[in-house]
Amino acid sequence: MYKLIVVLAIVASTGIGTCSGHDVPGQTNVAANATGLPTTMATTAGAPTCVPAPVITTAPDQASEESRASLNIFFLLIILMLSIFTTHILIKYKFHYLPESVAVVVIGAMIGLIMKWTGIHFEDLEQFDPQTFFLVLLPPIIFESGYSLHKGNFFQNLGSILLFAVVGTAISAVIVGGGMYGLGVAGLVYPFTAIECFAFGSLISAVDPVATLAIFHALDVNPTLNMLVFGESVLNDAVSIVMTRTILSLGENANAGAASVLKAMWQFIEMFTLSAAIGVAFALGSAFCLKHVNLRSTPALEFSMLIIFTYMPYG
Repeated sequence: MYKLIVVLAIVASTGIGTCSGHDVPGQTNVAANATGLPTTMATTAGAPTCVPAPVITTAPDQASEESRASLNIFFLLIILMLSIFTTHILIKYKFHYLPESVAVVVIGAMIGLIMKWTGIHFEDLEQFDPQTFFLVLLPPIIFESGYSLHKGNFFQNLGSILLFAVVGTAISAVIVGGGMYGLGVAGLVYPFTAIECFAFGSLISAVDPVATLAIFHALDVNPTLNMLVFGESVLNDAVSIVMTRTILSLGENANAGAASVLKAMWQFIEMFTLSAAIGVAFALGSAFCLKHVNLRSTPALEFSMLIIFTYMPYG
């Protein structure tokens, strides 16, 4: 506080409030403009030029920003803790009529209603960044799914899983996108372009049956049926993302014809194949490292290696 007072006194002594052109050429003075904000005036042999001085962020502003960020993190942790306790209660009392994922969605809806009624808002949490989901939250989910996968059932039904994941997702995208475009042309819904309709159809076709898998696990259904649904849910996300990017790249070409469609199909096959190859390469590397490098004696190093292999394919 005392340093700030001294700095203000020094600046005031240099002539704030005067913007005169009778200064020595090359000299820089501090003046006040019409809005009352300090400006820097550089005088030359000609007319003086007033340049706005840089805005200095004061300590109270930084403190308030840190306090707001801390409050957002605390609010997020409270929601996570409430979700964990709710899931624990449902599992403990074997209440299978309400899946854990649906219970968490209900908690989020209730918190949203409370925030709307009370007028309390957390802007940093309400606007979720998609890049945060794809680059921070999604990699551990995919890695855990593959790490705990039952290899026998998966490879025995690999053909059926790929059929559902690739062909089934493509059929769903075509039906949803075509129906949406047809309804728009008929004037029943808001008319979107064909690229927007099929991009939305490819995105919405990637269904993640979390509640279905939870019910399957609780009821101990046929392992083959469980693996078909689980394997399709793991692979259709990648198919949907690649298909959406391919459709959007096709929409960037204004003169899209048969050649552009064939090029888009080739891009889809290339991107899907290379992505699968990268995933397989890093999976084999992580399996080889964890098998031949004994890190069990130091769990911290083993966990760090798992985190590295989790995020490395997304680099």
